[in-house]
Amino acid sequence: MRILAIDTSFGAGSVAAVDADGVAERPLGPVGSHARVLTAALVEVAAERGWGEGPRSLGDLGQGDVIAVVRGPGSFTGLRVGVAAAKALAWTTAARLVGVSGFDALARRAARLAGWHDDPITIAYDAGRGDVFTAIATPTTSGWTIAPPALVPLDAWLDSLPAGSCVTGPAIDALAERFATRTDLAVAPPEVWQPLAADAAAIARARAEAGDTDDPHTLLPDYMRPSYAEERKPLPGG
Repeated sequence: MRILAIDTSFGAGSVAAVDADGVAERPLGPVGSHARVLTAALVEVAAERGWGEGPRSLGDLGQGDVIAVVRGPGSFTGLRVGVAAAKALAWTTAARLVGVSGFDALARRAARLAGWHDDPITIAYDAGRGDVFTAIATPTTSGWTIAPPALVPLDAWLDSLPAGSCVTGPAIDALAERFATRTDLAVAPPEVWQPLAADAAAIARARAEAGDTDDPHTLLPDYMRPSYAEERKPLPGG
């Protein structure tokens, strides 16, 4: 099984090509550049794994292969770019599509790099306007159970965390000064704060092997909240 993975959900973003013999991964740079560099980066990592040369390396994908994409949470622009590209690739190559939760990808990354295999992990994204979008990942024998995410005020959320809680996610970088007030928390190292495409690929592999894939016609990004414009839109009849 060959897996082409896309993460444009947050920060630099990344892509990865994964097969039984190894992994090739590339960062994408700032969110605003993702749409411009994504296709070339995908071609590069696929060619590095020896799947073909140039654009043919993507066209070589087929029904036994997988397109993985981090469906969110993340930035509106980044998620739209990544999910749209993954759906287009699935349609044109006949590869299977798997949308991966960023919470799941970060839980796996924290387990690998911070050694948090047995403890619940609190994951938080900066949702802006003084809020965080947060969920708790609980380890199971087959991966992680992700509690329903919640959009909550940052101060109330920080106050609610028990001492010793394992915490990771993009919010730590964006809200570093506030996290510094909770020295009793177990905060993951910086390399664990954002998901990467290779982690999404590993999760997608397990799901695909279990027959759990997504329909390109119905897969949608998982936004943290409605956009500011949508929140201000008058209600019908209002």
